Amino acid sequence: MSSHEYKLALRKLEPQIAARDCLLKVESLVFNTARGKQELMMSLISEFIFSEHLPPHSISSLQEFHLVLALSDYFCKSSLPEQTSNAVFILLFGGTISPSRISVLTKLTSTAISAQLSQVLNCVGTLMQQVGFQSVTSIELAKNLVQDFVVFSSKASQQLSDLPKIAPRFACNFMTAVTCLYLVETNQKSPLIEPPFLLLELFTNWITENPSLCLASQQPLMLPSGMLSMPNETPLAGLIRWSCVAALISKKEIYSKLHLSILQSLLQAKPVTGPPVALNATHLQLIVTIFQLRVEEMGKSAEKSEAVQLSLERFAQCIQVAMASQCIYGNIPQLIIRLESLRPTNQLMQIVINNYKNN
Repeated sequence: MSSHEYKLALRKLEPQIAARDCLLKVESLVFNTARGKQELMMSLISEFIFSEHLPPHSISSLQEFHLVLALSDYFCKSSLPEQTSNAVFILLFGGTISPSRISVLTKLTSTAISAQLSQVLNCVGTLMQQVGFQSVTSIELAKNLVQDFVVFSSKASQQLSDLPKIAPRFACNFMTAVTCLYLVETNQKSPLIEPPFLLLELFTNWITENPSLCLASQQPLMLPSGMLSMPNETPLAGLIRWSCVAALISKKEIYSKLHLSILQSLLQAKPVTGPPVALNATHLQLIVTIFQLRVEEMGKSAEKSEAVQLSLERFAQCIQVAMASQCIYGNIPQLIIRLESLRPTNQLMQIVINNYKNN
């Protein structure tokens, strides 16, 4: 059957049946490198899975619900190899995608969290790593999941609490994406926005129970041959930023607990083989930038001075433990230069700087 004939046959089916059939067809083509097969797969996905040949907003909520069910059923097949499921998932949601696809991705991920569908969550975790944590896809997904599971809740659900056990890579990469949403404002005119308390508590509990969770993204990705694995990134830099920057504006005890859990995680981050990949020195320099901007506008009251010193001490402790664990990579000398520029000075930070220079 030609591609044209196959499309004509699919158009005669109910949308949800056509979507299921289309997924199987894409699966059969995903490792086919013949000329034109990539274009055929993308064309099939666009029309028969996401109905992108129709005007925007013409898909009903019920149709979207049926699509999410079809996708859940497909990716939960016990016979589906992980390499294949990741390849198909990236074809569906990789690259620059439309808001309608992000909506489906969000609903699919929410369903997978609620029903504890580890196969789907593993695919989502791999996708986030491949498209990048600051991509529109990862950021929008993170925002939507926080909205669905955190903002209007008074207590973390058991499903959220169990995520590190069900899908550690997804839990790790979800943390990395979420850290991009809060306490990151580098414009003095923008107030620092704290993460919701429930989210802080959830992440702190996750890392306290499993300090190595922040390194789950470093496990090898199951990808088709020829598809490059994107550089690893962990949530450690973002979590360090949260605990250090938060000291400037908040006295919540949860940040102290988060800080202790980060130190425990850093102790686990020493590379067994190969170069360090856990902490990028450039990401730590962002903390310096935010700190300098915020301290400038805070004034010199005693209370603020104590807050500044606490922030610097937490930062110094994290850097010292990270250096002892040899898990920082990138331009460390430039990081040290930035640390030396911090004002006011801090005794512990100065010790950390001197130790680096003397070794």
